[in-house]
Amino acid sequence: MRYAIIGAGFSGMLAAYLLEKKGADVTVYEKQEYIGGHCRTIVNKYMYIELATVFCFSQHIKELLIELDVGYTERFTYRNFLDENFSKVEHMPRDRVEVLMEELIKLNDILKSYRPYLNDVNYGYIPEDLTVSLHEFLTKNKLNNISEVIAPHLSSFGFGSIYEIQAYYAFHIFDMDTIYSFIQSNKLLFVDKGMSEVIHKLSQNISDIRYSIEVINIERLDDKVKVESEYGSDLYDKVLITTKLPDGVIKDDLYNQAMNKIDTNPYITCAYEVDSRNVVTTYYKANLGKKRKIQFFHTFNHNNKNILVAYAYGYVNKELVNSITHDIENSGIQVKHLITAKQWHIFPHLKEQNLTQSFYKDILDRQKTSNICLIGSLVSKPSISNLYASIKQFIG
Repeated sequence: MRYAIIGAGFSGMLAAYLLEKKGADVTVYEKQEYIGGHCRTIVNKYMYIELATVFCFSQHIKELLIELDVGYTERFTYRNFLDENFSKVEHMPRDRVEVLMEELIKLNDILKSYRPYLNDVNYGYIPEDLTVSLHEFLTKNKLNNISEVIAPHLSSFGFGSIYEIQAYYAFHIFDMDTIYSFIQSNKLLFVDKGMSEVIHKLSQNISDIRYSIEVINIERLDDKVKVESEYGSDLYDKVLITTKLPDGVIKDDLYNQAMNKIDTNPYITCAYEVDSRNVVTTYYKANLGKKRKIQFFHTFNHNNKNILVAYAYGYVNKELVNSITHDIENSGIQVKHLITAKQWHIFPHLKEQNLTQSFYKDILDRQKTSNICLIGSLVSKPSISNLYASIKQFIG
């Protein structure tokens, strides 16, 4: 069979790699001049600086890294929390930890009835109770301490405020195992030479990658699918779409309506060289989920060079970057210079007014018979480990 894959991020590259291993003829289309999507690493003399995907949960993904001969380490990360005055505070007061543990037991019991809808690697049918915001769900069930635990991680990873993200997405992304992993500060997996190394290794096994080629039309012609750019068109047996496409590109009512409803969060990364040492991952509690406010930063250290990477919601502009810089300096860190400011559009999801209980089920049902399919983070939680499991399951 001849496949076209739209988008050369992790999902698209992994799908192409797995299909070529099975003997398929695969073409990958990428509108940017580089591949990798959110697997983006910059290099400064032996230092590998992640701009988007920083770490992985070790479940699933080790298998791929070993297969590609990509080096990785698993290590503990330490976290600080700052208040509105840039003073260190506890993530949660110690006298509330016992109440938190009781709430976690209660949450686990509550979620048991939803497990059939939350345990799959892909999104699916959504129980009505989970279409409300995470804050509303937790408040209704008197789980206020859990809210305080989850909020920093949801907002810092780009999923938004607990007042906006629906409970369904939140519990897909932060299931009980993941929540306990953060509470217990379990080891996380880091790729030694950065996530771009994974993309590089995948690309060495993919025959046809087309760079800076934006797809402008996808439509069925009898039993084939035409994929068209401004430079020409080709026919394929099957097309796999990994990224949100503009209105009208897909000549299919269901998929085109889906693309119009799917939204993303504008999110930026600012990387700095700093003088300060012994700085650990830091969350700004007063800013969680707020637009145009720093959410958190993490650091890289090598040979006396210290790099700090900060994240915020919004669009890259002078005012926002200066605001982030100012807040970092107010945190007691001496900034030497800005290395880069990068714009992202992350976490494909539906806002509350567009999210119906059958939205994802309708898509997955269509894909059982269609030669046009949506894969990756369009239909699955966007952690690298889960995307690996989702794509592998889809390819079979």
